[in-house]
Amino acid sequence: MAADAALRVGLFGGTFDPVHQGHIELALRVLARCRLDRLWFIPALLPPHKQRPLASFAHRAAMIEAALADCRQTDGRIRCARIEERLPAPSYTLNTVQALIREEPGCRYSLVIGADSLLDLPHWHRIDELLQTVDLIVVKRDEIDRTAVDRALTALTPAFVREPGHCDRWHGQGGRIALYLDDIELPVSSSAIREELAEGATPALLPPPVLAHIRRHRLYGWKETV
Repeated sequence: MAADAALRVGLFGGTFDPVHQGHIELALRVLARCRLDRLWFIPALLPPHKQRPLASFAHRAAMIEAALADCRQTDGRIRCARIEERLPAPSYTLNTVQALIREEPGCRYSLVIGADSLLDLPHWHRIDELLQTVDLIVVKRDEIDRTAVDRALTALTPAFVREPGHCDRWHGQGGRIALYLDDIELPVSSSAIREELAEGATPALLPPPVLAHIRRHRLYGWKETV
C-alpha cells in the first residue's frame, strides 16, 4: 500500500470475545490481498463504543495467541499486540496507534475495519488526527454497499478522493490511502458463539485451542454436557 520502504502493518482491532476462525481467515486474506508485511490483532481493553467484554483482557489475548500458534498459515506474520493493556481506558484507537508509533516508529500502519465502522468514523475520538496517521482497509459488512462506502469516505474530514480508474482505492490527506475489499467480509459477531457455549455446545467456528481455553477456565457460562 505504500511506495516507501516502511514495514506495512495492518491493525485489526476488536473485543474478540472470543476470537474465532472467521477472524483468523479475514486476517489471512487481508494480509495476502493488501501485501502487508505484518498484521496485528489488537484486543481492546475497554472499547468506548461497545459493552464491556465478558472475558477479561488477559483471557481474550491468550485465546488470540493460542489460535495463532495453532495456525501454520500465519507464518509468524500475524500476532497479538497487547498494547492496550498498558494504556488508559477507554481504548481510543488514536491513543493505541500513537503508542504503537512510539514503540515501533519504522512502520506504516493500516487500520482494518468493517464498512459499518467506516460509517461510524465521524463519531470516533479525534478522527481527523487518526485519518492523518493511518491508512484504511475497509472490508464488507452486512448490507452496506459500495455506494455507501464511497459516500462515507468522501464525507470524512479530511476527505478521501477516489483514484481515477479505480473503484476500490481512494487518496486522503498527506498521502494516506483507503482500500475497499468488497470480496472480504467482516465475520459474524461472537455473540452467537457465546450463546452456543452457554448451552454446552461446541461452536464450529472455534479453533480447538480457543475452545480448550474456554473449557479450562469456564468462560462464557460453559458447562459440560452429559
